[in-house]
Amino acid sequence: MRIKRLPAGSIIPAQPVVASRPPSGANWVHEIKHDGYRLIVRRDGSTVRLYTRNANDLTARLQAIAAAAERINAKSFTIDGEAIANALSPSPI
Repeated sequence: MRIKRLPAGSIIPAQPVVASRPPSGANWVHEIKHDGYRLIVRRDGSTVRLYTRNANDLTARLQAIAAAAERINAKSFTIDGEAIANALSPSPI
């Protein structure tokens, strides 16, 4: 379900960019781009919601992530991350 606007305190997720080489220096942190859902995990009191970068609410679809976020010992937080599934399994012979 797409929401019309993000809740107060939400942030717009970071977006990957194409570059000939990554920036360098002590102030840079890099991550590998996986094929998944870019998520904002937002907790406000007892409410946890998962939003995509396009403001789609995926809380019901990704219940395991929402349940894990509920176990974090904090009253409020915002996590910008990526949800991926590990599809690696042994090849059938």
